[in-house]
Amino acid sequence: MDVIAEGDPGFKRTKGLMNRNATLSQVLREAKEKEEIRTSNEVTVETDKKTHYGLLFDEFQGLSHLEALEMLSQESEIKVKSILNSLSGEELETLKVELEQLKETFSLAEFCEEEEEEKKGDEDFTKDITELFSQLHVSSKPEKLARARNTAHEWIRKSLTKPLAENEEGEKQSEAENTEQVNKNSIEDIHAFAIRSLAELTACSIELFHKTAALVLHGRKQEVTAIERSQTLSQMTIVLCKELSSLSKEFTTCLTTAGVKEMADVLNPLITAVFLEASNSASYIQDAFQLLLPVLEISLIENKIESHRHELKEWGYFSI
Repeated sequence: MDVIAEGDPGFKRTKGLMNRNATLSQVLREAKEKEEIRTSNEVTVETDKKTHYGLLFDEFQGLSHLEALEMLSQESEIKVKSILNSLSGEELETLKVELEQLKETFSLAEFCEEEEEEKKGDEDFTKDITELFSQLHVSSKPEKLARARNTAHEWIRKSLTKPLAENEEGEKQSEAENTEQVNKNSIEDIHAFAIRSLAELTACSIELFHKTAALVLHGRKQEVTAIERSQTLSQMTIVLCKELSSLSKEFTTCLTTAGVKEMADVLNPLITAVFLEASNSASYIQDAFQLLLPVLEISLIENKIESHRHELKEWGYFSI
């Protein structure tokens, strides 16, 4: 969270909020509300809204899903503590060991961006994320997430190919005079769409985590264990964070290409802003992933109780 407080005007008081034990959604909501107040008295309201991550994140309902996920996580955490307080002796120690094993799977493995595989296409990403999600065995699909990601990459492709197409057509009139204005508009559009895409992709990711939590808590028969689900969610989190990093690099390539004749003090802040929000987005997704731990702890406990009942039924001690 330090990087947000130091680099993003919308998050100046993040450290103070976090020190008061505010939840991530409270931090983001307060930042969004402050930005709404700030822009309400300015002429460039629409421009600010197009490039303010917090407002866009809320527009894509990221805040609502984050708050709902936090609520499920908090409720689950209370239940887990209550169950642990009701147990004692060997039964308590056995459960603690199993919960610790589950907790270990929430330690995200470090990944090196230089060691990433060659950039995957839209179909590959959709296939990978869909396959991972299917391993969770919940009645939801990541179609909205894949669509948001693919839309961003399609926009990038068009942004990079458009100038080449124009050159091939031989449109050279007033080229020297118009280049500066064209590039200026181009980098503004690219920057705005980059921030919007990062906010949308992050909101869609958190929506998936929220829906997964709700379905896990309300699902009856568990076809996979809590640990298996946590391992899959861990892989999914890493895939999403890598995608955000890759997407930010592609957007900054667009900015560099379109702003080749721009002054550094004009172009560099936009590039920095894209990298910053990509980093923030990855942090939000990782934080949302951690909120799933209490949910899966309850899932583990319920599965353990159900298995015990099944054993008793087989031995004829009671019928369900």
